[in-house]
Amino acid sequence: MAEKLAIKPVRNLGASGAERKSVFRADIQGLRALAVLVVIADHLFAYPSGGFVGVDVFFVISGFLITGLLLKEHDRTGHISFVGFYRRRAKRILPASALVLAATAAGAYFVFNTGRSIGVFIDAAWAFCFTANWRFASVGTDYFQGTGAVSPLQHFWSLAVEEQFYFVWPWLMLLIFVVVGRKAAGDIKLAHRAVAVAMFIIVAASFSWAVYETATSPTWAYFSTLSRTWELGIGALLAVGSTQLRRLPAYVRPVLAWAGLAGIVASLFVVSSDSLFPAPWAALPVLSTAFVIAAGTGGEQRFLAPITNPLARYIGNISYSLYLWHFPVIVLGQVFFRDKDMLYFASTLALMAVLSVASYHVVEDPIRKSSWLDPRNKRALERPKSSDKSSQIRSIAALGVLALAASITTGVALSLDKGRSSDAQISVPHVMPSPSSTATSLTAQAALAAKVEESARATEWPELSPSMDGLGRASLAPEWSNDGCLGLEQKALANPQANAERCVYGDPKAAKTAMVLGDSVAISYVPAIRAALEPRGYKVLVYTMQQCPAAKVSVLKLDKSPHPECDAFRDWTWTKANELHPDLLFLTSTVSPTLASGAQGSAFLDEWAQGYGDTFRALNSAAKRTVVLDPPPGGQSLSDCATRISRPSDCKTTVSKLYADVHTVASDQVQELGNKSFEVLTTRTWFCTDYGYCPSFMGTTPVYADGTHLTAKYSSSLGPVLAEALKLAA
Repeated sequence: MAEKLAIKPVRNLGASGAERKSVFRADIQGLRALAVLVVIADHLFAYPSGGFVGVDVFFVISGFLITGLLLKEHDRTGHISFVGFYRRRAKRILPASALVLAATAAGAYFVFNTGRSIGVFIDAAWAFCFTANWRFASVGTDYFQGTGAVSPLQHFWSLAVEEQFYFVWPWLMLLIFVVVGRKAAGDIKLAHRAVAVAMFIIVAASFSWAVYETATSPTWAYFSTLSRTWELGIGALLAVGSTQLRRLPAYVRPVLAWAGLAGIVASLFVVSSDSLFPAPWAALPVLSTAFVIAAGTGGEQRFLAPITNPLARYIGNISYSLYLWHFPVIVLGQVFFRDKDMLYFASTLALMAVLSVASYHVVEDPIRKSSWLDPRNKRALERPKSSDKSSQIRSIAALGVLALAASITTGVALSLDKGRSSDAQISVPHVMPSPSSTATSLTAQAALAAKVEESARATEWPELSPSMDGLGRASLAPEWSNDGCLGLEQKALANPQANAERCVYGDPKAAKTAMVLGDSVAISYVPAIRAALEPRGYKVLVYTMQQCPAAKVSVLKLDKSPHPECDAFRDWTWTKANELHPDLLFLTSTVSPTLASGAQGSAFLDEWAQGYGDTFRALNSAAKRTVVLDPPPGGQSLSDCATRISRPSDCKTTVSKLYADVHTVASDQVQELGNKSFEVLTTRTWFCTDYGYCPSFMGTTPVYADGTHLTAKYSSSLGPVLAEALKLAA
């Protein structure tokens, strides 16, 4: 490819052309500072609720600056040098990002277990190729992975969106200029007008798509370039309209700027993770940022000290390095701290500051200003001065060593202190009373209770089976992971009976029948149910759907999109239960689904109670015996919390109040129903001590595959305990 793709030069550069001297925009540097600081606050302190909108501020700034540079180049020379454009992008983006990716992957190797560190390596590969947004969108919508640990490289999604946008936008601009240049002899006003019209159409289309995708698939919308293009496009429209913005009266500028700042600040508290985002709610920070940029275009930005002072300008200068380093430091740093206390916050902030300042001054800024990748300096590149070359090598090596040494040293020091932690440091859990039906006088339950107590006191990791690296999809109930009995396949939705027919276990001619209704928690109990019932002459029918609780409530999927299939599937299972009249009917669900109504707290419990009441009444005469099986209390996934420096106590959890409340709600509804064939079976003692401490493994068996769902091995081991609790004859 030729370095320059030229068309006929334009005429009449005017006020928007390159003849105009470039002016340093302190306000834009201040906006960068504000954006990166609120992102850090959101990720580190989880406050303010809308801190993540800082990324949207960055998008608008980027669209404005890059489009402005492309326009100036074309106005001045009549062409856009794509080689030059992508060379500048590479010098600006690649060195610092490659350093952070390498350091994060290395840090993950030293502190995470093998399975999680491999995941970080994969994330790094996607991030290096500027496709991280698609990687994290797919992970976020994958039910097997969506509840896993956050990647320390997840923030690279926004860089991927920007670079994908800039892979297309310059070429589209050139096409517009070529067409306009042929039809209007290169009239600059017409060319700019054509670019503005094209971008306006793109912005409108992207925003419309974002509204639709946010409503139907929020996770994809959040990471999607198509749903984010309008934000960069707003910045591009500002750049195209810069000539008109220069005519703003001086007295209007501070009013517009402060209105924009107020809008950005408001969005930090008005917008939250529950908002429809990126559309329409991202419009608030995006348009507010546009106000600030517009106010400072072509005129002095006065009375705006909060974002134009020297400190804000410096933070703006290092904002890219800050953004790159902050999330790996936060995620990797959590490994070394049991609690998020002042020591954790202070150490994390100090480390990200040191790494960011060093990265900016040693790598980012020098390489950006260097002749690297510049063909005009080929000879200089071929024969670099030995002192310069050695200095660069030493600087980069020193920074890499600094990054690793700081992480490892901090970790070792803190792990020594953490090792002195005791169970006394864990908050006292909410303890549920154990009903007589689960008393530990029975042999199987007594043996399990002793194992739970022993595991809760463990100080060293045993040789686990499955191993920590073998958790996840492979360790789930085979009825789910192999047989596809969770019911969310297209064939199952069209014909649930076909799905159900292959999900019958035990002797098909067995005299007794058991049915399992509920969600993925229900299917994770199936190995235990089969182990308890099949030897006693039962066949087991599995009627489950992921994220579809047994209680009649409308829920959202994992990615917060609607789940209309659930209601239809639940109604179908009720029909089958009333047709088949099983001997045993099991109902169970996750303890905390996301209700479509958004209800939380007491409102959640009220809706859950109503939902269970409706379910119980619909199944009042369906089975000879109906058992509402308490779900597992949940815990931490070993593949996430178990690291190379952790101890079993680090992965121990407690029983939540919500878990106890949901149990009470189910019991109250059964009592209100007044049907003696219904019962609630308490399972807390299968997972936790009498004091409510819940170890992550029992003996040598991990309890959870992912923090919510039982491993197949542990579930199967509960067969004798379940049979005993149900008082089934041998």
